[in-house]
Amino acid sequence: MVTKNKVTDLLLLLSLFCYGLDSYSVLGIPVSWIGLVAIFTIAIMRDYKILLNFNLYFLLALFLAPSFINLLSLGIDGLNQNLLLRLFNIASFLVVIHFAMGYFKVNSNENFLNLLQKLILIFSIYAIYVYFAQIYDLPEVIRNRSNTGLLGDSLQTTFWQYEPHRAMGSFREPVLLSSMLLPLYLLYLFSAEKFNIVTVIVTSLAIGLTRSDLVRIYCFVLLVVLTINYFKRKMIHQAIYPILLILLFSLIGIKECDLNPQSEDCITSNIKSSSIEAVIFTDIGETLAIGSDRSNVVDYFIFSFKSLSPQGITNINSGFSNYLSQEIQQEMYFTNRSRPNYLLKRFEAKNFGTGNYSLLKYSPNVQNLFVNNALSLGAPFVAILFVIFMNLWISEKKDLNFYIFLSILLFFFITPIEEFNTFSALIIGAGYNMILKDKSNR
Repeated sequence: MVTKNKVTDLLLLLSLFCYGLDSYSVLGIPVSWIGLVAIFTIAIMRDYKILLNFNLYFLLALFLAPSFINLLSLGIDGLNQNLLLRLFNIASFLVVIHFAMGYFKVNSNENFLNLLQKLILIFSIYAIYVYFAQIYDLPEVIRNRSNTGLLGDSLQTTFWQYEPHRAMGSFREPVLLSSMLLPLYLLYLFSAEKFNIVTVIVTSLAIGLTRSDLVRIYCFVLLVVLTINYFKRKMIHQAIYPILLILLFSLIGIKECDLNPQSEDCITSNIKSSSIEAVIFTDIGETLAIGSDRSNVVDYFIFSFKSLSPQGITNINSGFSNYLSQEIQQEMYFTNRSRPNYLLKRFEAKNFGTGNYSLLKYSPNVQNLFVNNALSLGAPFVAILFVIFMNLWISEKKDLNFYIFLSILLFFFITPIEEFNTFSALIIGAGYNMILKDKSNR
């Protein structure tokens, strides 16, 4: 019998499917945005009383007050697409997390998990197909959305000349694939009574082939948590095997030109094949290393957060750019006493002189949700996070489910997706009820 909840489950999974089509756009509108709006719409249709919740408007006012103050000085011209999108993401996140906390609490989640398992399998199979399609020049759906380049829009990168090939599936970047697929996978692993063995193998392979440092570090942390749980309970949690598989598959390092030297990319780049190394261990040390991009974000966060004052939800990237280009601007002043126009041009191959002159024109992204929101919203955001954490710590039993749920929360805060959205709200709300409130510790 088709019930209202089953229809809602199906619509939610279809919305997640749209969100996963990150590489594509329809009439200039990213399909992933359509998925985010669909989740928000479902939440409103199922529980319209959310819009009458006083706490929702209080949090919105608390978070967005600095941005509204900036808007007063900018006037109507300040209402650009970027600002409106960020306002929607914050408001819709609060609405959907309120909906998800209630929906997954009072309803049976078996049907949702069955649909989730199928969705995970579909994305994983397609990711593996695209992985080999890009190597062997097989057809795939045309990627018609610009990439999330560090400096402005660019074409999506599907070829790594001197590095192992990476799975990206229907996403613009490998890390974006893992940022969606891994939370869904963890929700399934720590909520389902029994695993589908095909889903476990295929999904672990797809996530591993992204070769994401974030995934490796995160899975290692989960292994530590599960190992501690084993010594305390003398029981091996079944999720430990899929996590080990992810780490094992992440060692696969096949270079496209080694496997298929006749591919269009290799011929165009004039790269010859060498001996095939199917498994690579040499880059494991680089996983724990903090590169210049990451260290710059950390330095900027420490530099900017001293005052605890909100910077506004659209000012972080420009502030980050100014921070990184301080030495370049000083150099240009002392050597040129002016700023020649040619120094403002972006050079794709390499920069000349000292430093990265392209920073003077393009604003890089901080690529971290916590840093972006802590600097945008300031002390109120950090204070609310602290209160939520303390409430969880005091009210919940410190068992495996508790630490797994905290791990999922942590994952969202360290992903390169800079904003809260309806996807993260849905997974957090579902995880709270399906993992944290389930005390069985399977």
